[in-house]
Amino acid sequence: MKKFVFARVLLCTLLTAGVAPLAARAAAGDLYDGGLNALAIYKFNSAGTRTVFKSGTYIDWLAFDSKGNLFAAAPSDNVIVKITPTGVQTNFATGITPAGIAFDAVGNLFAINTAGTGSIVKYTPSGTMTTFVSSLGGGAPTGLAFDSNGNLYVSFSGNNTMGSGSIAKFAPNGTKSPVASGLFLPAGLTVDGANNLYVADVGSGSIFRFTPTGTKTTFTSGLNGPRSLAFDTNWVLYAGEFGSHDIVKFPGGVKTAFSHDDTFIGGLAFEPPTAGQPPFNIAGVLQDPTLDLHDTATSIMMNDDWQSAANHNQIPANLQPPDSRESAILITLQPGNYTAIMAGKNGTTGIGLVEVYDMNAGVFANLTNVSTRGFVGTGQNVLIGGFITQGGNGSTKVVIRGLGPTLTQHGVSGALADPFVSLRDGNGNVVYKNNDWKDTQPAAIQLSGLAPPNDLESAIIVTLPAGHYTAILSGNGGGTGIGLIEVFKLR
Repeated sequence: MKKFVFARVLLCTLLTAGVAPLAARAAAGDLYDGGLNALAIYKFNSAGTRTVFKSGTYIDWLAFDSKGNLFAAAPSDNVIVKITPTGVQTNFATGITPAGIAFDAVGNLFAINTAGTGSIVKYTPSGTMTTFVSSLGGGAPTGLAFDSNGNLYVSFSGNNTMGSGSIAKFAPNGTKSPVASGLFLPAGLTVDGANNLYVADVGSGSIFRFTPTGTKTTFTSGLNGPRSLAFDTNWVLYAGEFGSHDIVKFPGGVKTAFSHDDTFIGGLAFEPPTAGQPPFNIAGVLQDPTLDLHDTATSIMMNDDWQSAANHNQIPANLQPPDSRESAILITLQPGNYTAIMAGKNGTTGIGLVEVYDMNAGVFANLTNVSTRGFVGTGQNVLIGGFITQGGNGSTKVVIRGLGPTLTQHGVSGALADPFVSLRDGNGNVVYKNNDWKDTQPAAIQLSGLAPPNDLESAIIVTLPAGHYTAILSGNGGGTGIGLIEVFKLR
């Protein structure tokens, strides 16, 4: 069985689908860093332009909650501060010498207290504190990160001694288990959509990746003191280099310059997207979506407002819809075919987004096909399927189809007469496109067993490196109508 946040519907975005391990996310907000010796928090837009967000406090590690409040560890002042989206700053927690901070799935803030032998404390959203781990046993605990199963990872820098750094994992019940040893100043941690752990190892100049089962590989090396890490919502990794004061990013795993900070870089954190800041400036969004999940026979679960679900507090904080009117279903599914139907409450209409997230990426079961049907218009009203590929061998072979005439055979009126499919990479570049499937790859598509039934329909077969992709279904020559866009995972 697999557990999924099967779909969530967001305001202010296009209709989208994903492929496992999948997460079609809204665009990230600005990147923030703690400028250690500059006594400031800096903000960087997508182009890398820096502005001062807050000044006057020695800030290190950062974390955002789901509402867009920024929490910052200020060890010199023995506080954790909270800064609202409008810039109002208050002391959230006092009497602590904080290092790494991280939020769990339900919005509790966990923080390392470096006093004594080190401990981990937990704060509810209202600020009530309890102790999660009473003693970390020294070793200079530094960074924190949660995976989607609620496991908390902690880095121990080893008091600046080569080879004495380590990583430990704490289960939700507090049970500790080792992950890695022999590191040289491990600091910042982050986890990707497949629950792989990334470790910034300052002393070796490397970023290491650990699978959920503990297998270690080198993601990159030769950096100048990588200390802090953060993923954007397209799963592009960003790293702050302590030695060079540079922030670099790794689209497709390739190091690329992002910005220079001219100060020692503390923690990194991306501002979460919000319903009030539509990433694509879409007009006519669905104001109150509902979600209905069907198996092959009947409806098996429905949701209107996501917080009304009995298990809503089990949805990870980074996957919780930002608007209370939006819908979400968290469910464990048997193998089979399922359909998620998004509709407007009380018959309302508009543009919406359906997403599928694999909550147990390490389990041997796969989402092999996802598709979505909707009206294909022109301009911003085309049909969009976004997906993220993360294969164990670094690549995923997929077939992408755009159907229209075939729908008529199934009783759909007003079907798209001549579909056109294009595929874009994470940078927005068109990497493949097709009008009629027999035009470009007929032999390979037929061999896959997924050839469209109609010659006017579109298909692409391609092996993609790990990354973020967008399949766009439009009408050839500006045609409109009901269309179906599909993504099949072959291997």
